[in-house]
Amino acid sequence: MALHPEERRIAGLLRELIVQSGMPLDTLETRLEWESGRLTSLLEGHLRLSFDDVLEVLPLLGTTPTDFFSWLYGYDPRDSDVTAAEGLAPAVADSGPPSERALDRRFEQSLRVVRNALARRRVWKEERPQS
Repeated sequence: MALHPEERRIAGLLRELIVQSGMPLDTLETRLEWESGRLTSLLEGHLRLSFDDVLEVLPLLGTTPTDFFSWLYGYDPRDSDVTAAEGLAPAVADSGPPSERALDRRFEQSLRVVRNALARRRVWKEERPQS
């Protein structure tokens, strides 16, 4: 099964975070209530790694989707100058505490990154030759 380069990058970063966590794959699979070998198959590209799969694994690795996708695409969400300069700061309501507004902003930014990645994947799938 041919993987899109973005899928390889996502699986690679996920694999790296798993190694850094020191948690064995079988322990992760047990905690996720997945069948044995599923995580290995996802990371090696034998099974499609879905967005939902990534979202299930990240909390066990002690990270958030925002941080994961920020690392993946080289973006530091805490760098407000870059955010403003690149037009990445979404319109967020001024209600609620500052920490909540910051989380809303970070979520919107990570959601935009994910949507862009999915759009690139869709174009890639449409352009590749059918076998």
